[in-house]
Amino acid sequence: MNVAVKITFRPTTRQVLGRALFLSGLSLFAALVPAVAYMLAVGHWYRYLLLALFLFAIGVALGAAYAGARGRGVVLDERGIHPLKAVASQKYTERYAAWTDIADIRAERRASRTVPVVYLLDPEQKPWRLQAPYSGRVLSTDDELDEKIFVMRSLWDAYKRGMPAHRERL
Repeated sequence: MNVAVKITFRPTTRQVLGRALFLSGLSLFAALVPAVAYMLAVGHWYRYLLLALFLFAIGVALGAAYAGARGRGVVLDERGIHPLKAVASQKYTERYAAWTDIADIRAERRASRTVPVVYLLDPEQKPWRLQAPYSGRVLSTDDELDEKIFVMRSLWDAYKRGMPAHRERL
């Protein structure tokens, strides 16, 4: 029986929820600031407040849509590292890194997040910051980030040293 390696890393449920709440909060702020300004200037604030609540509802819906679309992430398989969207659509036109083309996989700080970054052997190609896994502040923390990066590095090391793509199981 042939067994292939396929590991998928996506944002955690807590990270998706935090992102949706953040986007909803931004939409609330964007909707209420003009409403308060209009209320102070004109006095017919109730009409604009209804519009602001409608815009907030749209923001919540957009945040929920973002939360529902957990298509961000990466897939590790016997060929290398792929974006999750490319694997789902069977189109490998997006960024892809074969195990033999990788020079290093490191955890780096980018803004307020710690993300895995793939460095390729080709010096002309920029380092590839993976969309998942990552760890940041508050709701975007991932307690298992170190283990996930360890798995990435272990697979890379195994395939770099010539681990066969499929193994026979007795």
